[in-house]
Amino acid sequence: MCRAEALEACQNAGEFRAAGASRIVALVKEDVGTEVEEFKKGFWTEEVFQDRSQAFYVALGGGQPHKPFCGIAAFLAMLANPFSKSKTKENIAKAKGVKQNMTGEGFVAGGVYVLGADGAPTYSLLEEELGNRAPIPDVVAGVKAAAASFGGAS
Repeated sequence: MCRAEALEACQNAGEFRAAGASRIVALVKEDVGTEVEEFKKGFWTEEVFQDRSQAFYVALGGGQPHKPFCGIAAFLAMLANPFSKSKTKENIAKAKGVKQNMTGEGFVAGGVYVLGADGAPTYSLLEEELGNRAPIPDVVAGVKAAAASFGGAS
């Protein structure tokens, strides 16, 4: 999850809670320098946990962490290619005005899981391209389905 998406999710935390969310958690794969501290200060007000084993990323990627780009050269080539159809360029433009971080690995894509009572996702989104965002109405619908599975509001 990029900082812009985290900020958007935090701004909608009240809506998630109203839909029945009991916890809103961010998982990070690494903590280089002060990046998690900065993330918590300016972009994410909810719980943050580090997933050192990358189990979340493996689950999202269907057995291995999803990497839309195999390295910095491929990423830069996509940015430089005026004919690229990658949504990553558009996603970068949408994040303008949100201070990004260039620390750490940076190529393992994240996503969103909303889990029901049985541990199965009621909503999931794999960040197919860097910067993809989960539509808030879809997340709210997933939260409502999860809350219903726990016997809560629907």
